Amino acid sequence: MNKALRQIFWGYVFIFFRIHIGFDVLADPIGYFLILSGCSKLVEAYPVAKKAMIVAMIGAIVSLPSVFVNLSEIPLTFGWSTYSSFLLVLKMVMGYYLFIVLKDVTKVFGGRALHQRIENTFKFYVAIHLFALAIQSFFMNVPEDGWAALSLLSLIGVLVIDILFLLLIGAIRRVSPEQLRVDTFI
Repeated sequence: MNKALRQIFWGYVFIFFRIHIGFDVLADPIGYFLILSGCSKLVEAYPVAKKAMIVAMIGAIVSLPSVFVNLSEIPLTFGWSTYSSFLLVLKMVMGYYLFIVLKDVTKVFGGRALHQRIENTFKFYVAIHLFALAIQSFFMNVPEDGWAALSLLSLIGVLVIDILFLLLIGAIRRVSPEQLRVDTFI
């Protein structure tokens, strides 16, 4: 279990960060593959991980072009900006299913405080990501100065909530590794 959560953690780090030097050093397909591998270790004990595996498999295939195309460039063509938005939606869906898996994991061994932390982080994760996607859809139709502050605010919100999600995965890993190995036979 500890190894599975570590793979999910590092997979989300690969999806979250984008370091583009001619190609994406932290490639999204590798991140999705790590999440797929981590969820495959959990699927026997937590069947809901099967849905996360399916999304990770789709993400690994769909995100292949993002390795070679710098999606952080400002003047993207319509096709690449749509693709970039699709990857953001895919990342949000991946996060949603990972939260569902983590909720099931903490039901088995986690305390009430940890389960409540997952619930609260989940609500903020979905709300902030949906807000950022909504702002992005309006941003292309307004002059650059019009939504710059709101766009920056949503970007900061997404960064903070993704870091909190990574910290939450780390907290779940640290709770009781010995008990996790016994309960899930991993």
